[in-house]
Amino acid sequence: MDELEKSFPLAEGMVDAEHSGKPKHSNEFCLNCGTKLLDTFCHSCGQKDIPKRQTLSELWTNFISSFWSYEGKFFLTTRYLISKPGFLAIEYNKGKRESYYHPARMYVFISFVFFLLVFSLPDSDSKATKKVSEAGLEKMNDGLKKARLDSAVRDSIEKVVSKAISDSTNGYVFNEKGKKKKTYSGISFFGNSYKSAREYDSAQNILPEAKRDVWFEQKLNRRTAELNERYKNDTKSFSKDFGQAFLDNSSKVLFYLLPVFALLLKLFYIRRDFFYSEHLVFSIYYYNFFYLAASLRLLIDLIPWLSWASTLIGFWIFFYLLFAMKRMYGQSWKKTAMKFVLFSIAFMIFLGVGLGISAFAVLLLI
Repeated sequence: MDELEKSFPLAEGMVDAEHSGKPKHSNEFCLNCGTKLLDTFCHSCGQKDIPKRQTLSELWTNFISSFWSYEGKFFLTTRYLISKPGFLAIEYNKGKRESYYHPARMYVFISFVFFLLVFSLPDSDSKATKKVSEAGLEKMNDGLKKARLDSAVRDSIEKVVSKAISDSTNGYVFNEKGKKKKTYSGISFFGNSYKSAREYDSAQNILPEAKRDVWFEQKLNRRTAELNERYKNDTKSFSKDFGQAFLDNSSKVLFYLLPVFALLLKLFYIRRDFFYSEHLVFSIYYYNFFYLAASLRLLIDLIPWLSWASTLIGFWIFFYLLFAMKRMYGQSWKKTAMKFVLFSIAFMIFLGVGLGISAFAVLLLI
């Protein structure tokens, strides 16, 4: 009995210490949703219990802690996303979702960064072409001088080459007899180029009804005639506008094909015990990796001496899905490789159809 009485003060001290160790609430109810607080974070909406009015030091501390938490999650997820294909999808489907950055949020952020880089990075194709042409001419001139040809002959050759390069940008080439022939005039998809919609309609009305263009050809040819009229046969301006609109639309195509990506996985692994939603999570993580790796490659391509790194990233983008499928679905390498090939072919067909429809839609709406 004496020992029991002696134990009461010790027990009371432990209880008091436990209660005093708990963090004191700044508010009795959550400032966001009004739920009674049971801990530091609201069990209803998740908002942290912080004072309604904060001092400057409290504001700075809360800002840094929330930012660090975001950064830690994001970079941890990014590291696993790159180095361990399929790992994050397995973790998510197991229920471990608060340890990593949410896949849907990551998709929105990384896809935005990727297409921002695509549109904002400088386009050096035209400059490169010009430099190559000038460099080629200079090299040829040096070769002609070293060959010690007659000056008149050399001058004639230089003029022909210069004229060929100049005219090739306008749709002209030289045939084997040295005569100029026109190979392309304006925008055309079926070999016929019309300067205006009126000209196309007149050409169609002359033909017998049986020989007139079918609906698709008629729609496309008439639209190209309208574009020729608007762009004055300036194919460079048209190509630039069309390319930008097509790239902008391709992001939507890839997004709409995301459920198709998951559906194909469901069909290829129909005998495995996976919900469609679990395949969809895997697909989102793969898209996240693709956009992240492609963004890194775009940036690396700006540095010429890092071309080897760009090549490595290209190989990893290609083989990443194979390793991800192996880890996610746990089948043998032989089965996984076979399904990887068949899946890639099937998805490329859907991607080709999607991009084709997108190109047609852009052509009609540009």
